[in-house]
Amino acid sequence: MIVIFMWSSPFYLSWKIILVFILLYYLQLFLFGDCILIKKQFNTKKREMTIYTQILENFGFKVNRKTLVFISDYVFPWIILIFALIWQILT
Repeated sequence: MIVIFMWSSPFYLSWKIILVFILLYYLQLFLFGDCILIKKQFNTKKREMTIYTQILENFGFKVNRKTLVFISDYVFPWIILIFALIWQILT
């Protein structure tokens, strides 16, 4: 549900609110070293798991976990924000 909320957020949240969520996410990574939900669910010590890793591996895909962590931390949030900006400017 969180992934669906996150990827659909440009349609119902202001880009400013999305930016605040991104900054809170980075604060969480800085303070706890990982997403607290993933840390609780998988009891990991090292940042190697993301929700995307779990989903893709459950479907049988072999993924590079480090690459997927990087993409989910530093690419996906900004794609969502840029899409929100474009969507909200054009509509």
